[in-house]
This record gives sequence, structure tokens and C-alpha cells, in this order.
Amino acid sequence: MHKTALFLLMTGAAFAQAPTNAHAENAKRIAGTQWLPAYNFFCVAPRANAATDPPIAPAKIFDNLYVIGDSGTVAYALTTRDGILLIDSLPANQTETVLLPGMKALGLDPAQVKLVIVTHGHGDHSGGSFYFQERFGAKVALTSQDWDMLRPTDGKGKAQANAPQRDVIAVEGTPLTLGEVSVTPVLTPGHTPGSLGLIFPVKDGGLTHVAGLFGGTLLLPARPDVPTIQTYLASIAHFKEAALRMKVDVELQNHPLMDAIEARLAALKDRKAGAPHPFVAGAENYGAFLDVMSECLRAQRTDLP
Repeated sequence: MHKTALFLLMTGAAFAQAPTNAHAENAKRIAGTQWLPAYNFFCVAPRANAATDPPIAPAKIFDNLYVIGDSGTVAYALTTRDGILLIDSLPANQTETVLLPGMKALGLDPAQVKLVIVTHGHGDHSGGSFYFQERFGAKVALTSQDWDMLRPTDGKGKAQANAPQRDVIAVEGTPLTLGEVSVTPVLTPGHTPGSLGLIFPVKDGGLTHVAGLFGGTLLLPARPDVPTIQTYLASIAHFKEAALRMKVDVELQNHPLMDAIEARLAALKDRKAGAPHPFVAGAENYGAFLDVMSECLRAQRTDLP
């Protein structure tokens, strides 16, 4: 990729102008150059993920973390001594066409998937989990609130298509562990009642970093009502507090529309020994990404009190 094109992708410099108000200006100031793609997405042109989002090549991001999917929606495979922990599982109609071929390309055995953590109960994240549960006996973890979305127990609804059987209940602050790896769930309602942020360790040579994944990102600010938006804003602040406390220094998304994943993967492919890792933002900078999310939402929603 030409260096100029890579710069535009990583900085978002090719996007349009943002709304002009104090929140948008503050978001742009916070973003600087590091989080300019997030500013351009959240403040200027938020959109939902789409079936037309271009695929990304299955990739190894860290020594124990792999990504599969497209520029709009991804799943992550976290390897441990006791098997594979999947974070999300793509839509059910992509199990045979995207997820399994992607794992094969990366040398990952689907039969070794022992745990699937679903960040929230929408089909584009939970759809493939049923396959691993039914075929290989993998456990599936979801918050109780979002299990109720997938498999209602109150008699008022029916299970979503391709919903896994009720299994592990993910609880705020209680680690979900496989082998030597523990993933800490942080409840972030707003996108769904039981959306989760996840915090977990990743390895880069002899270094350990801490990844943060805000798993219930609101992509289109106009959809929810104001109380839901306020809940969501509180969730961003709550996840930021947990991220700062646990020293998160790696930014990940399951809808990576706003974090230049394609450019970062290209930079990772060209990375020289000892060079900075393009997915490592630094513990001092990670919180700014969340602040951009929050300020841009406030900039877009002038009806907020």
C-alpha cells in the first residue's frame, strides 16, 4: 500500500467535516492523530456494519490472538494451553464460509474451541456459537440479560434462529478462564441490556499487554431513546474506569469500523523486529478512545440533557 494511502486510512484524513459544537471540538482535540479514525467515524459518519464490508485476511495479531471476519464485523480467537477461546462467532451463515476457513488458514483447529464468549446477543456475534456448542461441546458465555434475548424464559418470546443452548452466565468482574488466560467481563448496557466489554492479556514476544474490547458499540447514534443513550454513556465511563485500573493498552473492536483495522493489519505485516506494535496504543492513551466515543455521541445527539 502507498504510504499516503496508509496514512489516510490510519488517520481518517479523507473523511468529511464533523458537526460544529463544543462536544465535537472536544472530541477532535482528544482524538489528536492517534484516534482520528474514531473521531471521523463517530462524529462525522457513523454507520452500521453491512454485508458489503470488505473481508480482511485472517491474521495473527498477537502471539495468542487471531482475527477473522471483515472490516465491519470480526471474531477473535484467543489461544491457551487448554484450547481456544473465541470472542464472538460471526453470523451463522458465515460459519462455513468465513469462520471455519479462516481458522484453517491460521492453523487453528475448530475442535479445540472450548469456550465462546458472546459480547452481546445479536446474531452477527452469537450466530456461529451454536456450531461449536453442538459439534464440539464448547461452552458459550453470555450475560443473563442477553441470554434472555437469545432464549427467552418468560414465555413471551421464542429463541432466535441458531441460538445456542443456555450455558455459562457471564457476570461483571468474574473472570472467564480457559487454561492460563482469564478474560474479565465488564457490563456495558446500552447497545443491548447485557452488552459486555472484555479485558484480557495478549502476548507479543516476551511482553504481555492488556487488551480492551468494548463489545457493544453503538454505531448509529439516532436509533435508541435518550434514556438508553444515557445508560450507554454511563457504560462507556464505567468501562473506562475498569480499563484504566487494569492498565489496558491494546484497543480492539468487534465492529472495527472506526479503528483502522485494515491499515493496522497492513502495518503489522510490514513490522520490523523491535518496532512498535500497531495495535498497542499505550495505557495512557486507551481512555482517550473511549472519550472520543462519548463526546461524539453527545455531539451527534443535541437532544441529550
